[in-house]
Amino acid sequence: MAATVADGLGLPGGPELLTALADAARAAFGAAACSIAAHDEAAGELVYRAAAGEGADEVVGTRLRLGVGLAGFAAASGQTLAVDDVTRDPRFAADVAAGTGYVPRSLLVTPISRGDRVLGVLSVLDRSGPPGAAALDLAARVATAAAGVLEIDRTVGDLGQLLFTAAAEAVESERPDVASALRRVAAAAQPDEDLAAVVAAVAETRRLGPAERAAVERMLEGVAVLARSRRGRR
Repeated sequence: MAATVADGLGLPGGPELLTALADAARAAFGAAACSIAAHDEAAGELVYRAAAGEGADEVVGTRLRLGVGLAGFAAASGQTLAVDDVTRDPRFAADVAAGTGYVPRSLLVTPISRGDRVLGVLSVLDRSGPPGAAALDLAARVATAAAGVLEIDRTVGDLGQLLFTAAAEAVESERPDVASALRRVAAAAQPDEDLAAVVAAVAETRRLGPAERAAVERMLEGVAVLARSRRGRR
């Protein structure tokens, strides 16, 4: 939902921003790869949203239960882990790493948090620098930036759900079939489902009467004004 709404408003989507951040972190650490996973609270899992470097294409979309693997442990415990030899750590999920086509030797994982809430995990694979405390400080800085992106992405997704729910309520009495389609958009959880549902909903709006279409257009215009005003404050 967030990606669809952001694209419609002319804003960069969360995955795009997170991928750029992961690539910048990979370069800063001199690492073989870097990935960013989001915490799916409903499922109790980490969902890898972005990655750069070795195994990047394979890791995106991977799900990992909280408590499983070093990243899962970091998310569940809120602790940063720096492991120089993952083969000596029983928490390392070797099967998950093998599935990406790249098994690291070392791994630095740090929670992406806002207050007491864990939003995700940053993972840095086979870094060459910086050493010691400097690496932990850099990881914390990247995690702070990632937290902002994840929160914005979630907010945009929530805004999209509110938009389509409001649209459904506006046409419920006259067009219950259209209202049902709009509610399916609001409830969609996966990006592919979002896109398909949005296309279907847009097609359905052509059957609305002038008053209903005008109501939907006013809501969309309001969202666009809000997005432009926020861009102006940055």
